[in-house]
Amino acid sequence: MSLTIVSPSTVPAPGGQYSTAVVAGNTVYLAGQVGIDPETGVLADSLEGQVRQALTNFVAVLEAAGSAPELVVKTLCFLTDTANFATFNAVYTEFFPDAPPARSTVGVALAGDLLFEIEGIALRR
Repeated sequence: MSLTIVSPSTVPAPGGQYSTAVVAGNTVYLAGQVGIDPETGVLADSLEGQVRQALTNFVAVLEAAGSAPELVVKTLCFLTDTANFATFNAVYTEFFPDAPPARSTVGVALAGDLLFEIEGIALRR
């Protein structure tokens, strides 16, 4: 089986030695997306803004890989403060309103001013 690297120009470039997404067969493995606007390079300053932009970036990677939000099987979400879970969950629900994917959400320390990150696994169309 061959692997296909997906590096769309519509999302921020990786900040290290990793691929934005890798397609293996009919499965897409998405690296973490954060709340940086790809046009300006600016990180949103609120949790809600970071979640919304990270999810927008996540969907852009999905689409570049031949997938879509309704084909996401699993997400792993990282919050720097789990006390903000309700705010995060409200925005997340806008992106996955029906039949949401399996999800884990954990509290972590993220680099710099990052408040949120999401990675996932999806099927291709």
